[in-house]
Amino acid sequence: MENRKDQIIDAALKRFSHFGFHKTTMNEIADDLRITKANLYYYYPDKSTLIVDVLIKLANDVYAGEKEIVENYSGDLMKTMYEILEYRSEYTRKYYVLHICENLDWIKGLDINEVMQDFYKRDVSLMKVLYQKSVDRGELMMDDIESCACTIVEIQKGLGIIHTISDVITGIPNESNVDMILESQKRALKLIFEARIASNK
Repeated sequence: MENRKDQIIDAALKRFSHFGFHKTTMNEIADDLRITKANLYYYYPDKSTLIVDVLIKLANDVYAGEKEIVENYSGDLMKTMYEILEYRSEYTRKYYVLHICENLDWIKGLDINEVMQDFYKRDVSLMKVLYQKSVDRGELMMDDIESCACTIVEIQKGLGIIHTISDVITGIPNESNVDMILESQKRALKLIFEARIASNK
């Protein structure tokens, strides 16, 4: 049986993913759980703390799946990186409202900068592991793995923002943008890595 905080996070995630962070109230989350608002505030004194925990849960879920993909790398770097992008795009599609909300000014004002930096560092670290595996296998030619991992993570994030900027501004979600994000990210990977692949197996 999950603990109360996990129940609150799950209930909040359902609301946030449908209505967004801004339009969801703590009262609604308490009602969904059939608990009092006072009980909810015992665990989460404000909505911003709850948002941070929801983002951490999602990021942890995505990371766990991506880590498994990297661990199963079998000598085909492009295939592995495409699998990571496709896995991530499933989450982006499922939680698209959160994807566009995370770029809003009001969410940037929350105390989540450190959390977002941790996500970034973890993404970079995972890419470094994958690239090192590929270099060790003789598939990839790369001298500066750290720099390349940072650049790839930044490019992928940037492409996500480019294709959703109109949704961020209007607040109207258009989930077909997820396909455009995925295709752009795949093209970027091909452009960057095709010349570095020593052998295609």
